[in-house]
Amino acid sequence: MRHACVRIDGTLEGMFSRRNFLARSAALAASTFVNGPITLLAQAQTHEPWPPKHLLTQTFTPLATSLLRVDAWRPYPRAGETQGWERVAPEVRAAVLAVADEANSGDWPQLLATDELEFKRNGNRSHFEALHFGRRARLGKLALGESIDPKGKYIDQVANGLWLVCEETFWGVPAHLGGQKDGVGLADVSEPIIDLFAAETAATVAWIVYLLEQQLDAVSPELVKRAHAEITRRILGPYLTRNDFWWMGLNGKPHHLNNWNPWINSNVLTAALIVERDPQRRAQLVEKVCRSADEFLGDCSPDGACEEGPAYWTRAGASFFDICNTLVSAHGGQGGSVWTHPYLRALGHYIADMHIANLYYVNFGDVHLPAAPEPELAYRFGRATNDATLAEMGAFDSVKRGMAAEGAVLRKNVNSALSELGSLSRGLAAVMCSAEIRKAKRHDALTRDAWYSSLGLMVAREQEGSTKGFYTAMQAASNGRSHGHNDSGSFMVFYNGQPVFIDVGVGTYTAQTFNKDRYKIWTMQSAFHNLPTIAGVMQHEGRQYKARVLDYNKSDSASSLRVDLAPAYPKTAGVQSWKRTVTLDRAAHRVLVDEEFLLAQAGPVMLTFMCAHEAVIQKDGVRVGEVLLGFDASVLEAVVERIALTDPSLKHAWGDAVWRVLLKSKGDVARGKLSMEMRRA
Repeated sequence: MRHACVRIDGTLEGMFSRRNFLARSAALAASTFVNGPITLLAQAQTHEPWPPKHLLTQTFTPLATSLLRVDAWRPYPRAGETQGWERVAPEVRAAVLAVADEANSGDWPQLLATDELEFKRNGNRSHFEALHFGRRARLGKLALGESIDPKGKYIDQVANGLWLVCEETFWGVPAHLGGQKDGVGLADVSEPIIDLFAAETAATVAWIVYLLEQQLDAVSPELVKRAHAEITRRILGPYLTRNDFWWMGLNGKPHHLNNWNPWINSNVLTAALIVERDPQRRAQLVEKVCRSADEFLGDCSPDGACEEGPAYWTRAGASFFDICNTLVSAHGGQGGSVWTHPYLRALGHYIADMHIANLYYVNFGDVHLPAAPEPELAYRFGRATNDATLAEMGAFDSVKRGMAAEGAVLRKNVNSALSELGSLSRGLAAVMCSAEIRKAKRHDALTRDAWYSSLGLMVAREQEGSTKGFYTAMQAASNGRSHGHNDSGSFMVFYNGQPVFIDVGVGTYTAQTFNKDRYKIWTMQSAFHNLPTIAGVMQHEGRQYKARVLDYNKSDSASSLRVDLAPAYPKTAGVQSWKRTVTLDRAAHRVLVDEEFLLAQAGPVMLTFMCAHEAVIQKDGVRVGEVLLGFDASVLEAVVERIALTDPSLKHAWGDAVWRVLLKSKGDVARGKLSMEMRRA
């Protein structure tokens, strides 16, 4: 057996020293991919569903004369109507009313000037946002309760909440006030800007007016009149007259748009269709939404991957789905050809491929765990695009997390659906498909292999359709992507559906999360991802810092991704090449991490492994839960650190602590080969 050694020239050769390791590794290298391999070259030759140019404009502009009149568009029944409410399952109806009963008493949250100023004064955004979203969530619950059971029980509180929202200076949140000329602080009422939550509020108010117009008029005709005026002044007017909002993609400048575009456009579209009475302006608003959303689609990954990750998929690709869904509905079902485009299907199927187990989804970047999409959203997207895997995944998840649950769990799920960022649009859609989803075919989505070349993203598990055994994901995307971390070439490992070697994710958002000091936050740094630190130097932020994909392979016996990490590091690291291969070896039930590197000069090398469970150094490696991390102790020294968690978001995801295993070179090295093995302990 060959042992590792540190040579005089500073070369490090470290191979895990368990019996037969070298022989098995050589055999794997020689034979893993003989049975039906798919290599990176082969993948590049397949036809990816490249994002279409001007899909919405080309589909719906010719249908302008088919746009339904404002009083003819009836996506849902209104309060007091007898037909349509059968789409709400009786169990869900009861749960909605129980949630509305809870919301029908108590004082309304007050939004004070000092609350709004907290973001400017100390960077805290969560305090104001909790009050802001809480007000809207309560209003939505009451409005839906009154719509389902229009007996006047909730209407006065609906009127109170609606009037309070109309009285607010700004419908968005202080963290986004950088978009106004005066910058962050207090909102300037003379300069209405459109951010995510101003648009979301407009849609929520519009839905309440749509559902309860007659009932609100009975309280006071001023309520609906005021709601219409505020939506027009704050949202529809600025949207129609301005092209300089960066998220529109219509200012003539180069852009790389993110979730803001479809998220805002989906809500502006809803508000316009419900509120705008002038046919010409209404048509202009629809046409502009199509043009703007087409700009987003043009910036999307060619294979349908969401560079912002699964958590933001719900407001990126899934919000584009919302736009398509609303447009088809508003044109009386015409334009449904969008659902047959392969790119729309790819945009949805991505989220099914990212599912690991239970509530766990691949979470590179800014992801607050758990990151599971709303079940009814996945179901509706899959149903529209004829993607059985996605639709059945949504129906499967709905039994635990959605409208197909029972009893107290169902009530909790209804409350959550109507509380999510104060979004009545998504909550209403979930409730309205509840009778259907409770009868739909169910099956969990547990993809064995998926490859997204645009992000250098591999996911692989031991068995299709099972959480048993090992699962790994690795991503070699740019360190300048939207909501990205300095993590190009990092990986994660799960065992039996439970996290072992992890991406910690992101903490509670503050001002620092999105300012010049973002990468001083430890969760953003490569030293706290599963990556090497080279001569004390971490990866650097920026789109030019990106691991280079060398080879991706998959077969029945193994799946692997090989990348060069060197381009993700600054010149000060002195790394000429760092070739990393991560292999899920199904035949031997293990995960291998192989490193081969060449440095400009000898220096210390340190490998980080972030752990969900306490890491314990043992004679034959480091044990983390049910998994043993094996390495050659003659060339690497293991150090374990406990990282106490105080941030609420991180504690919610991982508990009181995570652990960091550091494998440090015993001396300075200029080149070397290292192999680590993860197997059942």
